[in-house]
Amino acid sequence: MKNVAVYYRVSTDKQDIASQQTAIETWLAHLHPDKIPKSISYFTDEGISGKTDNRPAFKEMIDAAYAGKIDTIIVYRLDRFSRNATSAIRMLLNLDEFGVAFISVTQPVLNLSHENPFRRTMLAAFAEIAELERETIVARVRAGLDAARKRGVALGPPRKINDQMRDEAQRLRGAGQTMREIAGILKISVGSVAKLLQNELASSVEPGL
Repeated sequence: MKNVAVYYRVSTDKQDIASQQTAIETWLAHLHPDKIPKSISYFTDEGISGKTDNRPAFKEMIDAAYAGKIDTIIVYRLDRFSRNATSAIRMLLNLDEFGVAFISVTQPVLNLSHENPFRRTMLAAFAEIAELERETIVARVRAGLDAARKRGVALGPPRKINDQMRDEAQRLRGAGQTMREIAGILKISVGSVAKLLQNELASSVEPGL
């Protein structure tokens, strides 16, 4: 732990960072002399929710981490880093690939410093959690697509509308097919059918009505 980044965040103007600062400065003050960082950079976001990663100071800190300018990130609590647990886990895993450790001073279980002998085990557990989340999302998407297919929803990119399709739509319409039925046959949306039949529909309306 040589080049450290300390990150503070408060969501509203009514909150202040004093309690975070006190906890982190106390934690740093109790470090063994051999563990005291050579440099400490401070990053603060005020009035910004932790649900988004689009925070100026946060982005600056992460960029510095990826650039190798810092080797450890210290926060008061994990929710100061991110309010989304899954997003936080992914970020911690990404940071680990760049050799950047993470420490939450009020949550000893989240002490992922380089000196922690259980660091690799904890990161492996986080990787499993992230993979389970990914598999769950994939399963949900597949289930949604299967359900859509069973309902007759046409999936994939929209078909290109051309003159041949317009002629076919007009033929089907003339044969008594509804626009919904035509949409199913041509595998396009009802709105696209309406566009194909626009001239025909306009000509069928008597002037003045």
